Amino acid sequence: MTARQTDMWQGSVDRRESRCHGTHYVFVDVLNIVSCFAVVCLHTSLGVFSLQHTFLWAFQELMQAMFIFAVPIFFMVSGMNLLDYRKKYSTKVFFKKRFVRVGRALILGSIACYLLFGLLPGLFYGAQSIADGFGPVDFCKRFLTNSIIDIYWFLYSIIYLYLLTPLLSKIVHDRRLLEYAIALTLFCSILIPAAKAIGINEKYFSPLLSWPLFASSALLYFLLGYYLENYGLPLHWNAPAWAATFLGSVTLMFLGGLCWNGFFQNSMGVEYQNYLVGISSPLCVISAVSLFMLCKALEPSLQRGSDRMKSIIRKVSSVSLGVYMFHLLLVNLTLGGPFERILTFGQYHPFIKAIAVYLLTGIAVYAGKWCISKVKRALLSK
Repeated sequence: MTARQTDMWQGSVDRRESRCHGTHYVFVDVLNIVSCFAVVCLHTSLGVFSLQHTFLWAFQELMQAMFIFAVPIFFMVSGMNLLDYRKKYSTKVFFKKRFVRVGRALILGSIACYLLFGLLPGLFYGAQSIADGFGPVDFCKRFLTNSIIDIYWFLYSIIYLYLLTPLLSKIVHDRRLLEYAIALTLFCSILIPAAKAIGINEKYFSPLLSWPLFASSALLYFLLGYYLENYGLPLHWNAPAWAATFLGSVTLMFLGGLCWNGFFQNSMGVEYQNYLVGISSPLCVISAVSLFMLCKALEPSLQRGSDRMKSIIRKVSSVSLGVYMFHLLLVNLTLGGPFERILTFGQYHPFIKAIAVYLLTGIAVYAGKWCISKVKRALLSK
């Protein structure tokens, strides 16, 4: 074994020992915060789906390219944290802990949004259809088909990954077997859609390669998170190199998206083409991996930060799920009168709107969690 190989092996051992001893990774909190804000940015720039030959449309396309990593990073962080759950607790405890948390969030969030949309349809874009069929049967149908608030697709997908986790946890400690699973999933979920996107007829793939399990890009990112944390990549780059890779992938997505949608031509297409700036794009994989590795490379610097700084980062990170669940209520809010000017401003300044929505939702979620904790303490004290 060479000196370099010894250092790599020792580094991997040190990381695993740190995890076993309960070291909290600050870079994971940073990833949660950045990804949560990125989700908000994606939803304040949805005007990109209405093709226009304007600077505003191009800026929204840039926001999509810049922040498309959001949900892939969430999947990667989940895979990193959960695929070795057997070291901490049994499968029964794993299911209890994860399904209670995510299932409760999905059900309560769906109920809250359904009631708001059904009872106050005039306040939210697109809510009238729910108000027209408002009732328990309609709720059940919409809940089962993710037709209440469509961004909850992430929660449905993560439940699917939780169901697979007991099986996946058996292979992750065999590096070669894990690499095989990643390669197979990369081929089916990323490369085959890429072939379709450039015009190759899918009939050449579907008979042999239409495998639902491995055709999930969510599964790819889930596996990648564990792999990158525990085995890393043969590229021993520092933070600036990973930052440059991230910016390069964003630039290619942005320029490619402009070209694909005919922005540099006299007339643009009829329908927005979002394959290149989407989670199944090879460039998105590069973007998510490089951002993950960038934040991981910054971990030593983050650990040297003050306890107060790390505490603040952790508190901000703790509201990420709540912000994800409810930020779209503010994004889709429609108010007349004196508030109309504010909403119009947000339409023409999607990045500023994203900042405002993130901050307001985060404050509301934090206040809600604080109130709930106070009520629980009061009840326990009695």
